[in-house]
Amino acid sequence: MQVENPQLHNYVFSSEMVEFVTSANAYCQFLEQLKGVEGKAFIARSVEHLAGVYVAILKIAETEPVFDTPGEPTVTEQDWSMVYQRISMLLGAHNDCLRPAEDDEFDRSDLVTHTISEDMADVYQELRNFTTIYSRGLDELMNDAAWELKERFGEHWGKKLLRSLTALHDLFVKGTDPTKKE
Repeated sequence: MQVENPQLHNYVFSSEMVEFVTSANAYCQFLEQLKGVEGKAFIARSVEHLAGVYVAILKIAETEPVFDTPGEPTVTEQDWSMVYQRISMLLGAHNDCLRPAEDDEFDRSDLVTHTISEDMADVYQELRNFTTIYSRGLDELMNDAAWELKERFGEHWGKKLLRSLTALHDLFVKGTDPTKKE
């Protein structure tokens, strides 16, 4: 097999990229297969997966897109909603958290009620869209999907991952079991 662009090929199959894809795919599969997972175990495993994804994306080198148009999203609203609802049900009353308002929201001194499930589902959507395109095995598409994912990481989903991780960390450290009534 002749590789058309060896530099591009080496980027999309670098050990750092493969590590990230493995971590991203594990996070997505974890959220897609939540049946039978208890709340306390969900919290612990979510912390592991989110931390792994964050560390792995930091190791990926920068790239430039080949094509002018972004890849087509593959996660449907129904897919997103299913993940969101599963997480929400597992966390119950512990799903809500407070965060400072963003620059474009209300008065920036206000606190905004937010849900862990929304942030985690948004991260899922970004990662599953990426891994689906990456799995097609076409160097140019894989490269552009990585470029777009890193751009969007800086724009929004990196913050969502960290907000989820912070909220789940607090629950984990407290030993919170969402299945128990307090």
